[in-house]
Amino acid sequence: NFCEVFPNLSILFCPKNKFEELPAVLGKCKKLQMISFKSNGMKRIHPDALQAQLRWLILTDNQLEELPSTIGRCKRLQKLMLSGNRLLFLPPELQSCTNLELMRLASNQLQEAPLDLLTSLPNLAWVAMSSNPFLENDVQRILSNSSAASLQILDDPVLEQDEGAEVLGAGASGTTRKIAYNDTHVAVKEYVAKSITSDGNPLQERQVNVLVGASPVTSSSPYLVRVLGQTATKKSLVMELLRDVTALGQPPSMESCTRDVYEDKNQQLSEHQSRTIVKGMWEILTQLHSLHVFHGDFYGHNILISRDLSKEDAFEVKLSDFGAAFVCDGEVAIAMERIELRAYGHLVSEIRHLLYRSKPSSEMLDKLQELSESCLMSNNEATPASFASVEHLVKEC
Repeated sequence: NFCEVFPNLSILFCPKNKFEELPAVLGKCKKLQMISFKSNGMKRIHPDALQAQLRWLILTDNQLEELPSTIGRCKRLQKLMLSGNRLLFLPPELQSCTNLELMRLASNQLQEAPLDLLTSLPNLAWVAMSSNPFLENDVQRILSNSSAASLQILDDPVLEQDEGAEVLGAGASGTTRKIAYNDTHVAVKEYVAKSITSDGNPLQERQVNVLVGASPVTSSSPYLVRVLGQTATKKSLVMELLRDVTALGQPPSMESCTRDVYEDKNQQLSEHQSRTIVKGMWEILTQLHSLHVFHGDFYGHNILISRDLSKEDAFEVKLSDFGAAFVCDGEVAIAMERIELRAYGHLVSEIRHLLYRSKPSSEMLDKLQELSESCLMSNNEATPASFASVEHLVKEC
C-alpha cells in the first residue's frame, strides 16, 4: 500500500541503500516524476516500475545489465542517468522517449555504439559515454596520435603537497587545491583513480584535459582554463588559477530538470558580453571537435565569466569541467556534433534572455533567435549537421 500512503509523491530519492530491484510498486504512484536509486547494487528493473509520467530517472553506480522494454512507456522522460552499470546494450524501445534531453551512459559495457538513439532522439543535447568497449579503439588511436605526451612535467615537490593547501573544490572525481608556485598561485587537481561519477570516469576526464591542454589547437585558447603541466608523481594537473570569475548559470533544479536556472532577476549581459560568449563558445567547441573531443556537459553553469561585468574591455569567458567529456570518431562523432549543437542552441537562447534584460537593439535579439532556432531544429534532413553550418549566423551576431 506504499502508493496509498503517499498518493501525492512526486520525487523519491533512495541513494546508497540495498535495493536489488527497482520496485514494481513505484509504477502505481501516478504522480511520481523523479526517481533516484543511485549506488544500491541494483541488478534489475521491474518492468512495471516504469510509467509514462516519469521525467527523471537516476540509476548511477549499480549492477544493471539491461533495461526493460517498458522504458518505451516513458514518453515524458527528459533525464536518464545510467553511468557506472554493466549495460551490454540499450533496448530499441528507448527511441520512443522523444523528450529525452540528457543521457549518461559512461562506464558501462556497451559493445556497440547506440547510433540509432543518438541519431533519432530529436531533443538529445547532453550525452556522456566514456569508458565503454565500443570506444576503446577510438580512444587509443586518438590519444596515441595526439601531442598529449608533450604536456610538461612539473617536477616540484611543492605541487604534490596536500597539507595546508586551500581546497578550491572537492568531488567524486578528485580534489583541486590552491598552491603557491614560482611566485604565483596555481590550481592543482588530483584525480581519484577508482571512482564512478554521474558523468563518467575521472581518469578519462584527466586524459581529455591532458589532450586539450597539450594540443596546439587548444592549449593557448582564451576560452579554456590553461593547463600548465602535470606533476611528476601523482600526475595531478596544474592549471592557471582563475580570479574574480563566476559561473554564468546555476545547475538545473528539480523543476527545470535539464535546463540551467538564472535565479538572479538582475543578472543581465551587454551586447558585447553576449557576442563574446556566443562567438567564443562556438570557436572553442569547434576546436574541441577537431580533436575528436566532445564536452558532453555544455551548460551555462560550466562557463566561467568575469564577476565584474562593468569592465567591458576586460570581460573573460572560459569553458570548464570536462567531467563528462570523451573522445570518439566516425559516425559517433558525426552524431555527437549534432547533439552538441543543440546544447549550444540552448545556451544561445539563454544568452538572448539575459541580453533582453539590458534592453538591447532588436537586431541583436533577432540574430540570436535565428541562431538558436537553427541549432535546435528537429532531427531531420534540414537540421544543421555541424557547427560549420551555422558559422555565418555566428559571425553575424
